[in-house]
Amino acid sequence: MSAPLKTREILALIPLAWGDDALDMTLGAAQRVAADAGLGFAALLLGNAGAEEGARRAAAAGAARICLAAHGGLALDAEPAALALAGADAVRRQPEANQRLLLVPPGADGEELAAHLAAVLDAQPLGRCSALSWTEAGLEAERATWGGRLRLGMTQADGSAVACLRLGKAELSSTAEPPCERLELDTVLPAPLAVEESTSGQRLPPVESARIVVSGGRGVNEQGFALLEELAERLDGSLGGSLPAVDAGMVPVMRQVGVSGKFVSPDIYLAVGISGTPQHLAGISPDTRIVAINKDPAADIFKVASVGVVGDWEQVLPELLRVVER
Repeated sequence: MSAPLKTREILALIPLAWGDDALDMTLGAAQRVAADAGLGFAALLLGNAGAEEGARRAAAAGAARICLAAHGGLALDAEPAALALAGADAVRRQPEANQRLLLVPPGADGEELAAHLAAVLDAQPLGRCSALSWTEAGLEAERATWGGRLRLGMTQADGSAVACLRLGKAELSSTAEPPCERLELDTVLPAPLAVEESTSGQRLPPVESARIVVSGGRGVNEQGFALLEELAERLDGSLGGSLPAVDAGMVPVMRQVGVSGKFVSPDIYLAVGISGTPQHLAGISPDTRIVAINKDPAADIFKVASVGVVGDWEQVLPELLRVVER
């Protein structure tokens, strides 16, 4: 049996130090999910600075209840692990609910916070969702998988869940004055992690932020990767590689593209000597135009490529470099 409607709660948990965008995006997600489910939502604002303005925006977004949770040990740059411990303490002090959906800010930091919160609260980590709704069966979540090429549906009958959802900023139009509770937390927080900086020795930018990615696979040797790096530099792009290329030591793991590596969304992805396995394609945005060079005309990469060249990289890459130099 799924939880009765009256015992379901949507709680937006927002670290105030993350700024107005994080606040408004999380309130927007809570606003939309609550409206679709016919529920209200509560806002839990975590931090020491900007509480009054945060409470005002949460009220304007239509929060039925607001909780301001402060902790003297939370720094403005507090790590997600510390935020999760303090946030979990505040969540435990909220009114009981058979099923609670915790929404945190979308983005990489929010996803890390969601994972920590789920672990501390023994809740279900839903991660980055594209849709959330409640049905008779329970909480239903939809996630993109395999680089956005497939959709994964999940149903949770009861218990708490933590998710990130990007649906735009909240509409701040409500004039209601919801009850506002203040909590002073004394949770024991972990010591900040010691960070030691070092240079990577990489000349090219990170592969996940480049507009052009030049990538090599099993079919490219050390000489070929030297050509790929030169080409990437001339195109103001970055260098990537498949898992077999990383395993062979042709490219560092920080440049691996695929389900076990980085997800990239460049305008153009030049795949050289890459067969096109689903594991590799899962790391490339479906909106990216793939240009493939492979000597095997039956390679799967040609099924998804916008442009394909059948040939040996030893012949194609030098010619391509000459064209780029003109």
